[in-house]
Amino acid sequence: MTAPLESRPLVNAILAMIDVGLPSTIGIYWAGAPTNAATPYAVLYPDIGMESASDRSLSDDVPNDLRFQVTSVGTTPDQAALVADKVATILLTTVPTVAGRRVRPIRQEAAQPVRRDDESTTHFIATAQYLARSDRT
Repeated sequence: MTAPLESRPLVNAILAMIDVGLPSTIGIYWAGAPTNAATPYAVLYPDIGMESASDRSLSDDVPNDLRFQVTSVGTTPDQAALVADKVATILLTTVPTVAGRRVRPIRQEAAQPVRRDDESTTHFIATAQYLARSDRT
C-alpha cells in the first residue's frame, strides 16, 4: 500500500482553477471568507483526503479521494445560484493539474437548495459537494 497523497496541492489547484474561471467580481476563499468580504463569493471547504474505498488496483495502489463543499454566497437567491452555477461549470468541465499526480474529472455528489444564511440574514447561500479523485503518476 502506498502512503496517501497530501491534499493541499490538489486543494490549491482547485482554488486556482476556480479563481481563474470566475469573473473578477466573484471572490473565492478557502474554509471561510473574511468578515468584510464583498458579495458575491464562494468558499471551498475541503476535507483532508483519504484512500478511495472503491477504486483499488491489482497492484494495491489506492487513489486519494478529496471531498469538498462549495458554499456560494450572494445578497439575493438569484445571485447565490448564479455563483453556484459558475463554480459548478468550472469544476465539472476542467480538470485540475497537480505535478506528479493524475487527477480525474471532478464529480458532483450532492447539492442543497438555495436558502437564507442562518448566520447572516442579509445573505443567501447555495451549497454543493464534490469529489476529486487522484493518484500518483
